[in-house]
Amino acid sequence: MQRNAILFIICSTLFVAAFLLLDGPGLARQLLLGAATTAFLGFFAVRCGADLRQIVTVVIVATTGECVLSLGFGLYSYRNALIPAYVPFGHGIFYLLAVVTAREELPRRFAKWITRFVLGGGTLYAIGSFVFLRDEWGLLWWLIAATLILRSRNQLLLSTCVIYTIILELAGTAIGNWRWTPDVPLLGLHSANPPSGVGVLYVLLDLITVAICATPLVAEEPA
Repeated sequence: MQRNAILFIICSTLFVAAFLLLDGPGLARQLLLGAATTAFLGFFAVRCGADLRQIVTVVIVATTGECVLSLGFGLYSYRNALIPAYVPFGHGIFYLLAVVTAREELPRRFAKWITRFVLGGGTLYAIGSFVFLRDEWGLLWWLIAATLILRSRNQLLLSTCVIYTIILELAGTAIGNWRWTPDVPLLGLHSANPPSGVGVLYVLLDLITVAICATPLVAEEPA
């Protein structure tokens, strides 16, 4: 793997862990975390040669989704702010993580195995969460996510995205930075915290970005 990619993955792991632990109430704290996240994303987007149109698109689409799903629909809520200042550009970091990882030679060499691992592991996780936590919402979301991955020409990107997303969600909910509502509004479905199929949100974010920018994120995987 290229040096920039390895550096970005390591720094992102440390940075994300830090801002999850540092998240707290107070305008000054929120603005500082937001500014740091924006600077971190901008620095590595340039260093890794990312398409800045895609980064901007991701931030805009993800922020719109936050407003609709959290503030509007009430699927989840944050502990320290309506939408913490680090969240919009934090979405950009995780998007860039998936793109950078998926375009590297080593992951691409094992793309089929990574995809199979995600589909198999995700299915077992969704079934287990459904059986033991009555995670109806998570199972429904996972079925959608798995279908989108199977139909995609860029399965590695979407699979990588799911892996990063579930790690973030498990960490964030365990610390208590945000919490998913146990009963999905209007639908009457029960949800775990987090729902097992939460990766579908980032899968859709990737696909929407491709549609808006009309350019591929990474080269298509060989048949």
